[in-house]
Amino acid sequence: MSYMDSSQSGDESEDNQCEIKRFRHEPKSYNLNRRYERQRPRRSRLASRDAGSYNLKVVESNLQGLIFDNGAHTIKINYSFEEKPKIIPNCIMKAKSERKRLFIGSQIDECRDCSGLFYLIPSERGYITKWDVQKPIWDFVFSKSVCPVNNYPLIMTQPLFNFKSIQDCIDEIFFEEYEVSSMLRINPTDLAVMKYHQEIGAKPPCVIVDSGYSFTHVIPYLEGKKYLKGVRRINVGGKLLTNHLKDIISYRQYHVMEETFVINQVKEDTCYVSQDFKSDLKAAELPSSKNHIIRNYVLPDFNNIRRGYIQDADKKDEIAENCQILRLNNERFTVPEILFHPSDIGIKSIGISEAVVKSIFSCPQYYQKDLAKNIVCIGGSTKFVGFRDRLYNEIRSMIPASWEVNVYQPDDPISYTWMGGKVILKSPDIKAKLPPSKKNLMIGLKWKSMKIHNLNAKLSKLVISNMLKNTTYLGRDLCLKNPTKRLIIKQKILKWQIQENVKKKLMFQAKMMQKRCQV
Repeated sequence: MSYMDSSQSGDESEDNQCEIKRFRHEPKSYNLNRRYERQRPRRSRLASRDAGSYNLKVVESNLQGLIFDNGAHTIKINYSFEEKPKIIPNCIMKAKSERKRLFIGSQIDECRDCSGLFYLIPSERGYITKWDVQKPIWDFVFSKSVCPVNNYPLIMTQPLFNFKSIQDCIDEIFFEEYEVSSMLRINPTDLAVMKYHQEIGAKPPCVIVDSGYSFTHVIPYLEGKKYLKGVRRINVGGKLLTNHLKDIISYRQYHVMEETFVINQVKEDTCYVSQDFKSDLKAAELPSSKNHIIRNYVLPDFNNIRRGYIQDADKKDEIAENCQILRLNNERFTVPEILFHPSDIGIKSIGISEAVVKSIFSCPQYYQKDLAKNIVCIGGSTKFVGFRDRLYNEIRSMIPASWEVNVYQPDDPISYTWMGGKVILKSPDIKAKLPPSKKNLMIGLKWKSMKIHNLNAKLSKLVISNMLKNTTYLGRDLCLKNPTKRLIIKQKILKWQIQENVKKKLMFQAKMMQKRCQV
């Protein structure tokens, strides 16, 4: 019995060992096979998805749309199948020669005398504030003579950190008035990043320097997205430079405070960024025979000359004999110097180069070297001669010597964002980025308005029933944990309380009048 028991126990122990071996071996092989078998279909699915996205990209590369870059100074608009945009002034102008007519946008080309133009500008500090001015400009831009919508998807630019109220007004105007089928609101720097990535054939981190009409933004992009902690804003733009040049010329030569149109052309034609500011100041003090900075600018008379030009000292100019000549010396480089040193005119702010360096060092350390290699300059205020070299030299002096610095300036920095709109229309996920059609949007707006109306009805009932005694119950019953909603409720309660107090006073006065009449 013992032998049999021992043999049985031995057999059982062998079986147990086999089971143990199987138990130890099978989970490993099972898990490995399981993982391997699951990985293979996943790869095939990803491959199929990639193939599908590639096909989508090919299909959606033919998607056409209307690209609308709504700048504070000029509007760049055209269809995506065109090569260049149409540049239209974003303002309404009144001329002294034709007082009964308003010139909207590019209609200013029809004006006979552009001296003393009065501007109506719809934006202040880059944001739309005067809708009664902006709406007629948009009506002209989307008319049949310029660029009608024609059921094309619209890509529209908006300034960085745009207000929610302005966005709602834009949506209402475009969906209700212009009947746009779909619209995408996007920052111009996002389009510039897409265009830059397409040109270099890669997607490295980059810094966008957008110096426009109202302000200058420095925005770092990490993995295609804005890094908000590194955004810097300088309240210096083309408008401030033009106004400063008007002040200088009005003080030294002619009174040109009303000649914004002409002085803006003078700034574009003659001003440049100095590479050595102190040496240029010394050169400007020399007499005219030794001074290489002085230029004579022939002002337009709007009869023979439509736009002014720099006079050539070596050639005789018969046309300039009957025109006024503006003599420019150190104004040529002291005005653009404000971009790099705003403190020269009393603005307490850093310059562009310092803003770029601070923006780079505010980003994670892993991306800093790549950001220094990819600095892109866009906007009309970057078109000054010498802007790119000056920015490169100053950034180079502030950044470690082992780092590589590269400042890229496109051939046309004004229309560079519009060209980025053509790139986004070719992206495979453009349909996902575009919002729903007008019907779905209107349904959503109606649902929101119904929700607000029901909330107001609940508020009025609860306030009247509780007589302003249980405000905590009011907030708890509606589950209003959002502080903005609480503020709205408090404002409504205060308004209702003021109305009730006024009613009580009126009732009391009426009763007193009745008593006096009875007496």
